[in-house]
Amino acid sequence: MGNQNNRGKTLTDYDIRLFSQQSQLPPHIIQQLYEAFIERAGKDGRMTVSDFKKSYLEINPNASPYNLDNEAERIFIMFDRDRNGVLTFDEFMMAYVLLQRGVDTPANRWQYVISAMPPGVLSRPGYVNSAEALQLLQQLNQFYQIPNFEPTAQHNIVWTQLTPQLDPTGYIPQAEFLRLIAAQPSIQPHIW
Repeated sequence: MGNQNNRGKTLTDYDIRLFSQQSQLPPHIIQQLYEAFIERAGKDGRMTVSDFKKSYLEINPNASPYNLDNEAERIFIMFDRDRNGVLTFDEFMMAYVLLQRGVDTPANRWQYVISAMPPGVLSRPGYVNSAEALQLLQQLNQFYQIPNFEPTAQHNIVWTQLTPQLDPTGYIPQAEFLRLIAAQPSIQPHIW
């Protein structure tokens, strides 16, 4: 992004247009969301899990009060794409959009997360290759904390089943990958 450090109270016009395209939110909402993010995260533009928990009820009023901390932590982990323990504005915005749109089933959440990843994260929009599939399984495991789950072993099982369906460049449609993941007996009872 043009303003990668997220410093200050405004975004560049370029950033606003890019975030608006990515999220389908109007530009003035992007600016308001950014200002609220900076207010809660601090001027360094990095929101910790503690900061996120304080904001979680504001962005997800339907959250369960009985499991609020755990739920907020899971959402935080899901959107901390680079696994550095903080959310940048674009990671926070994706969490906000997901929660506001009421994407409520795990399959829908993961499809939305995959689809909303910014250009460059997935090399081919709408598809995943073997390395990207492994990364998504690692994120899934970190998010759901599935007992006795080893992402690399699970990846090998799933990818072997997908091999006949790969296109010549080694990609599979995201929807097909998610469908097969949802059907795995080691995963299904924990997330679906």
